Amino acid sequence: MAGKVSNPRDLLVLLLGELLHVERRLAGEVIRKLAEAVHDDELREVLQHHLEETKQHVERIETAFRRLEVAPTANLSRPFESAVAQHEELAPNIVEPGLADRFHAQAALHTEHWEIAAYETVLRLAPKEVRALLEPSLDEERNAAKKLLGCLEG
Repeated sequence: MAGKVSNPRDLLVLLLGELLHVERRLAGEVIRKLAEAVHDDELREVLQHHLEETKQHVERIETAFRRLEVAPTANLSRPFESAVAQHEELAPNIVEPGLADRFHAQAALHTEHWEIAAYETVLRLAPKEVRALLEPSLDEERNAAKKLLGCLEG
């Protein structure tokens, strides 16, 4: 988003764009690669299920943009991209499969927490019709976080 952020709607559009970037990256390759890397069947299933949900999150955010009468535009999320790069750098150094799976689950959980915070903020800025559209995504992020915590306990 170019220009200054001078009102709640501008901030909403900016944050939606960052969420769109993250959800697109997750749906496009990040979750799939993570699911391919894990050894634990339960963790893989959690990731694969959430991949399908994440594809719906992308669609919901794009629809939210249109309801705001703004073209869907992704805004780079440097913290997310840094987290992905750090995971890709460190993951190959973890040689024990169970430890590697915990590291993968932690990385996914970190992202879920970021997404939950982002959706919480967006929902507080959004008009009612956009809130109703995006609330299921927040619920799915919370559920995914709970499932990932369960995988960490195992």
